[in-house]
Amino acid sequence: MLWAVMDSVRLIASDMDGTLLNRRGELEPDFFTIFEQLEKHGIRFAAASGRQYDGLRKTFSPVADRMLFIAENGAYVADGRDEWLVADMERETAAPLIVQIRDIEGACIVLAGRDSAYIEDSRPEFVREARRYYTRCEQVDDLLSVQGDRLLKIAVYDFQGAVNNSYPHLRHLADRFQVAVSGERWMDISRKGANKGNALELIQRRLGISAVETMVFGDQMNDAEMMRQAGFSYAVANAVPEIRKMAAFTAPSNEDNGVIHVLRKVLAGRN
Repeated sequence: MLWAVMDSVRLIASDMDGTLLNRRGELEPDFFTIFEQLEKHGIRFAAASGRQYDGLRKTFSPVADRMLFIAENGAYVADGRDEWLVADMERETAAPLIVQIRDIEGACIVLAGRDSAYIEDSRPEFVREARRYYTRCEQVDDLLSVQGDRLLKIAVYDFQGAVNNSYPHLRHLADRFQVAVSGERWMDISRKGANKGNALELIQRRLGISAVETMVFGDQMNDAEMMRQAGFSYAVANAVPEIRKMAAFTAPSNEDNGVIHVLRKVLAGRN
């Protein structure tokens, strides 16, 4: 019965790390075959991630010009190469946040801009992790000196764990900023309202697609707003408890290719 109802789906958005990608950050090769089939049925697909737009395009390079992208946790939206949203922060707003985060033990900062990301900490583990998610990434002496780019968010990599260390120091900012834990060691601060849910709503308006015609997949609290924006919301089995409770449905874990499993079911109902 559920699969018959899914005949109404016209837009699918999936988180990347911990959801569509496996624990090694790999995309199931069969995705591209499934993407082509979704396209034939008039279903658009969006990658919704805290990752940088440039890196997302590289991951989906064979079909990138035909995909939708929600990057930087909703601060950036594009249809292929067509830029739809740049929700940037004022430099004067970002500066005091950088100063504050520098005082949190174990926390390192990625200043994410439209054109590049910037880091000042040189610890090898942090540099490796930053460059994993930000394919355009510059090492600078001082983040406060960065000029000439539109600043999309401040990402915090926490050696001690984001939930128990950085987030308690920064959650009070939620009345003025978008503050979300995006992974075990990651959290993001961006302009108020810059989240995956609002980005998805923008896409829905531009394409004339309703929430009840939308399917989403996620695993972390930065997917919460996106869950509320879709009639078919799926938490993968490895999702945090809050997201599993919020989602209407559960998919197998990212290690079991849960998103791909559901997408095959959607396509089976169209044939």
